[in-house]
Amino acid sequence: MPQRSQYSERGETMNQQQAIAQAEAIFRRMLKSGKPVAFEDAARLVETDDDFDRRAFGHIPAKMHRDGEIVPAGYRESVTSTHHAGIKRLWVLAPSIEKGAAA
Repeated sequence: MPQRSQYSERGETMNQQQAIAQAEAIFRRMLKSGKPVAFEDAARLVETDDDFDRRAFGHIPAKMHRDGEIVPAGYRESVTSTHHAGIKRLWVLAPSIEKGAAA
């Protein structure tokens, strides 16, 4: 039986894939509250290895916005010390998604 590679087609390890999937699931769950959410709030809840580059999470809100699942809802200062009070975009579910309408 051939040995399975520990890397995906994008070169991510299984731990990276799991972290990305977990961040997306947490973000989606937070969005269902109806309150504006900064993606960093979801990302902060994901435990990763010390060498994990959290910029790998960036495609999640970008893709969801591009696909019309979320819309911008304002800005706030980051609460993460390493971001030095940088500005973070807030997101909410797009109205058609929020009401359960088919896209």
